Amino acid sequence: MKDNLPCAVVRDLLPIYVEGLTEPETNAAVEAHLKTCPACTARLAAMRAPEPPPEAETAKEVDYLKKVKRRSWKRVVLAVLVTVLVLMGALAAKVFIIGSPASAETTMVLRTWTEKETLWVEVSSPVSANAFWGWKTKAENGTAYITAREVIVSPIHPTAYGKIGVPLEGVEEVYLCGRLIWQEGEIITREVLALMEAKTPYVGDPSALNRIAQALYNRLPAPYTMELETSARPYRWTLVYPDDYWELNPAGDAETLNARLESAAPLMLALVDNLDEVAWTYPESNGQRQTCVVTLEEANARLESLTDAYNDANGTDWEALESVKDYAQSPVMLQRLDAIFWQVYVDAVQAAGTDY
Repeated sequence: MKDNLPCAVVRDLLPIYVEGLTEPETNAAVEAHLKTCPACTARLAAMRAPEPPPEAETAKEVDYLKKVKRRSWKRVVLAVLVTVLVLMGALAAKVFIIGSPASAETTMVLRTWTEKETLWVEVSSPVSANAFWGWKTKAENGTAYITAREVIVSPIHPTAYGKIGVPLEGVEEVYLCGRLIWQEGEIITREVLALMEAKTPYVGDPSALNRIAQALYNRLPAPYTMELETSARPYRWTLVYPDDYWELNPAGDAETLNARLESAAPLMLALVDNLDEVAWTYPESNGQRQTCVVTLEEANARLESLTDAYNDANGTDWEALESVKDYAQSPVMLQRLDAIFWQVYVDAVQAAGTDY
């Protein structure tokens, strides 16, 4: 074989030359070329160099995996931080900017009045941290609805005060954030709405009677227990005042107690469909007990004269209904019944010269 082999031929021969698979003549030609060619000589040296131990390769692989893991962890942390920031931004927008629909529980009517066929309502919030925005009024089918959105106070929405005008033409009821506040020309109080919600058909339901008593908390002196007569008509609801009642209420007197309960009894009769009588019993100074009773017939019989007296005293023109139970059909009528019999109580305590 010629001793002036080209580099390309030598490069092809080197793998089998290194393995000792070439003939002596070929070996001589390759070695003659290597003496004069540094490039091929270097290639041969690289081919004969020992391979790195497996541990070194494993170490390289481990280092690579660590780098990949570190990069992945950084990406995960970054993704979590971005997610948290996005959620915090959404929450802040919800709490401080967008808010939620205002509810009856978080709105407080400061003042209402009518002026030129418009009902004006001033509203605030009993919660100092709350603010309102986006007041709207919508009327349909004789009912007007006032709505707003409730947020946390911030420079964007700094106040919970609102003044809303509601045109009353063709309107019979006005609701503020879900709560009835005006019906047939009268402002409806929260106390009357609570009474309407407590209304029950049966005197034999103690839990329902408790709800009525709680709604009448400012009309029923405490403490007392309740007794129910439901075995036969007339069905009776009795308030029993303890023997030490006057010790617990040293400033009280029987006249004021009776006047207050006489004003509450018609409401109790109205709010329980099958209730016939309301009674109460209390201790007297002589150690005996006194029992007073207001029957449905008695309350109904007084309606017309008491309504006329109320109209004369207050300039109203209300018409008396046939029964106190008829007044529990709507909040405005129940409120009128409450006003009529409360006036009786006021007149009684004024005549007696005692405090309310």
